[in-house]
Amino acid sequence: MLWPAEVRTLIEHDTSSAVAGELSLPAEPAKLVMAREYAQQAAAAFGLDHDRSYEFVFAVNEAVTNAIRHGAPDEHGHIMLSVLSEGDRLTFAVRDYGTFTAPGEDRGEHAEGGRGFALMTRLMDAVQLCVAPGNTTVRLSKARA
Repeated sequence: MLWPAEVRTLIEHDTSSAVAGELSLPAEPAKLVMAREYAQQAAAAFGLDHDRSYEFVFAVNEAVTNAIRHGAPDEHGHIMLSVLSEGDRLTFAVRDYGTFTAPGEDRGEHAEGGRGFALMTRLMDAVQLCVAPGNTTVRLSKARA
């Protein structure tokens, strides 16, 4: 398991196409701060400017929140976070071990929740949802300015 300082070191030494780090995170709301710190360290090490870094971390927070609230942890109670740098693009993946189901369509405008994915797509350059039985992964990508 890599911690944020180790992620920074890996990104600084290898900005080519390579997995920069992974973190197995307990699927608990109290651990969201750890996910944000992990994303912030990766964004800073990669060289995202202040605004792009803020958007990156905000979108990661939404994806991790969704995985904790609506997904399923692995047999150890964890979800997986990973960071990948490819050229001028930084990608953060959030994987849980549940099977994604789309929310119902008859949600009122004042319904609680349900806006996280739309927010992620507005903040990021690319968002990809990968669904397989027993596995849901959201990939969030942001390029340098």
